[in-house]
Amino acid sequence: MDLKIGGRIVERRKAKGMTQEQLAAALGISAPAVSKWETDSSYPDITLLCPLARVLDTDVDSLLAFEEELSEEALGQYMTEIIGKAGRGCIPEAEEQLNKLLRRYPSNVSLKFSAVSALTFFEISDSACGKEDKARWTKRKKELCQQVHDSRHPGLILFAVSMLASLALAENDLDRAEELLKENPANTGDFTPLWVRLYLKRGERDKALGTVQRELYNLVGKVQSCLMSMLGEGIDLEQEKKLEVYHVLQRLDESFHVGGGLAGSVLAEAYLKEGDTGRALDYLEELADRLTRQQEPPNPLLFAPEIAPTPEKLKWSREFRQVILQGLKKDACFEPLRGQERFQALVGRLEESLEENAGKEGEQNVGYKD
Repeated sequence: MDLKIGGRIVERRKAKGMTQEQLAAALGISAPAVSKWETDSSYPDITLLCPLARVLDTDVDSLLAFEEELSEEALGQYMTEIIGKAGRGCIPEAEEQLNKLLRRYPSNVSLKFSAVSALTFFEISDSACGKEDKARWTKRKKELCQQVHDSRHPGLILFAVSMLASLALAENDLDRAEELLKENPANTGDFTPLWVRLYLKRGERDKALGTVQRELYNLVGKVQSCLMSMLGEGIDLEQEKKLEVYHVLQRLDESFHVGGGLAGSVLAEAYLKEGDTGRALDYLEELADRLTRQQEPPNPLLFAPEIAPTPEKLKWSREFRQVILQGLKKDACFEPLRGQERFQALVGRLEESLEENAGKEGEQNVGYKD
């Protein structure tokens, strides 16, 4: 947001932790005069601009909102120099260069984001630094993160929320940490480790474990979805690689009991293209076996009880099985199998399972999912 000079004075004064009275005393003027500046009722005398900038640890250009542009390329070069100096043990020099950049480009959100990373590097570098240095860097990181947060920059807001929450947790300000984490209700960017730290600091071990288990459940589903996409026709992997992907899916299913293990239908089609009807039938029989029995619940060792679907959701729905059955009967790719006894037997098994449930109601419209 573009602030008038009064707004910039307020912002810098608060960042320095000064009151209006303290700023007025430093400049040899009255507190009401500062109040008028900050409300844009009046403006500082030109002779006070330089002293005011020095007291607020900024420059006149920043107070008057004149700012050069900083390209991403130039920013990258500057940060490489700063990190290089810090890596060679010249942290004071690196810090001074960083502060000069921040004063020169006070509104550049990307610079503030990069500065937080640089300050973190200072903290973890091998160079000797005292408690006062670390306290100063932590305070500065908090200020910069808050400014990034307040900018609502779409690409950096989650970073700011995450860093501010982490700093709040380090200070045991648990209510503030929770407030920040709730700004990201969809857990975009994976705030799971921060939620776990929060719950553990509160002694809520069950909530911490449940949070990890729910995130694991979601991640397993995403991995399976990606692997299934790799088996699709559009990607067209070589047969040997498809088999490797399929076996990975099998091991995931065996370990987590999530997803239903339906990748075999994709491999059946692949084998049919190569004329290997025996292998194709093997996978289709496995598919029919899965669809005609209740699925295993998610591994209770790895997932919280509330994640486990109800018994009804562990059954493949009538509608879903009908779709699979119609595909087996009508899709052209299965034409070479339709005269074989094994194929007719597995189709018959699916038809019988549908007849058994023909009079039942209340089944879900899709196979089980979270």
